[in-house]
Amino acid sequence: MAENISQTETPAPSTGRRPPSRFTTFDTVRRFKDFRLVWIGNFFAQGAQWLQILTIGWLVLKLTDGNALLTGTVVGVRTLPILLVGPWAGVLADRVDRRKLIMATQTLMAAAAVFFAFLVIATDLDSKTPGGPLLWWHPFIYMLISGVAHSIIQPVRQAMIANTVPRESLTNALALNGMVYPSTRIVAPALGGLLIATLGFKWNFFLEAMAYVTMVLLLIPARLPFRTESSGKQPSMFASLRDGIVYVWREKSILQLIVMSFIPNFVFNPLVFILPVFTSQVLNRGAEAGGILAAAIGAGGVIAGIIIATVGFVLRKGMATFWGLVGGCVFVVLFAQSEWYPVSIAALAGLGFCQYIFRVGNSTLIQSTVPDDLRGRVMSLYMLDSGFVPLATLVISLMVHVWNPQDAFTAVGILALALALIQFAAFRLVRRLP
Repeated sequence: MAENISQTETPAPSTGRRPPSRFTTFDTVRRFKDFRLVWIGNFFAQGAQWLQILTIGWLVLKLTDGNALLTGTVVGVRTLPILLVGPWAGVLADRVDRRKLIMATQTLMAAAAVFFAFLVIATDLDSKTPGGPLLWWHPFIYMLISGVAHSIIQPVRQAMIANTVPRESLTNALALNGMVYPSTRIVAPALGGLLIATLGFKWNFFLEAMAYVTMVLLLIPARLPFRTESSGKQPSMFASLRDGIVYVWREKSILQLIVMSFIPNFVFNPLVFILPVFTSQVLNRGAEAGGILAAAIGAGGVIAGIIIATVGFVLRKGMATFWGLVGGCVFVVLFAQSEWYPVSIAALAGLGFCQYIFRVGNSTLIQSTVPDDLRGRVMSLYMLDSGFVPLATLVISLMVHVWNPQDAFTAVGILALALALIQFAAFRLVRRLP
């Protein structure tokens, strides 16, 4: 199949010398304007999502008078559509302009956030029994709508990073882009918790909408100079999806990397979703403390991100992903056993550090292997495990509801650790990856 590079913008020389500098952490941001625009836009989009997750959790906790099952499940519902929408979004990502697809989806998310904000404003949430048009099931509908948009954006946004930099800069670009996730986890939840405590729930959804719009504005002048496009006739949507699945199945190292990613989404993410319950019932603290705990995960990730972007992976990437996975499970168990707020913060910071190493190592290994004309489909399959988060969140929320948060997370953390060690022993191909 003949291929050519899009000529929308003249790429920067892929083999030229770098400017003489000992501080190379943000080298890719300085050198490539298109990556810089996408990178900054991702801060706004990801920050909006963290603000949404924190606010929805505490909002449902308020509407349901502290129901742990509904509070944990409402955020998990957001990832459910990826099981149906995600693979087809990957097909679209390999067929259409990835930049325009994200711009259109973010605009729809902004409109949904504004509509929900007015619904919240019309409801009296300050009284002991909230009254108004907002009912407990409305946040579930809003999360499903956001989940559909999120399912489209995630694989496209990941695939788009490789289209803004040459191959030799991909590790640095992915490390910097990976820093978006934990750093916004610091600012957005802390800001959201503070706003809830001082002004209530009114403004968080408006801020969410503004962040989506900001990303759209930043993407208008951006281009994808390193996008590889097919010049031949494209197969049907079903054939395209089949080709992506066949490629992953044949590339055993990629298949193993995808299987490994199930553990974080079955353990790490549900912990964040049920954090309001843990914060209120175990630590006896409110939304401000919950925001700081969520921010601690981000702080650990930022530290790991700076290290990787500056000096790279100390170990081989394959080994680094395993140690990140094992370490994250250990910190989940430590957090579950803690009743002292400072220790809980430290444990979640350790979780964020390990989770970041795993995510960036895993993603870098996949993105540096897959051809660009299959990148969207492979990344959508890579993120398919996120669709099982609602099931995991539902199970853990039910365990918390009938048992207690500490024992439930301890049991889940130990089980995840055992599975990680089994994968460490069995997945030899991943261990050998450079």
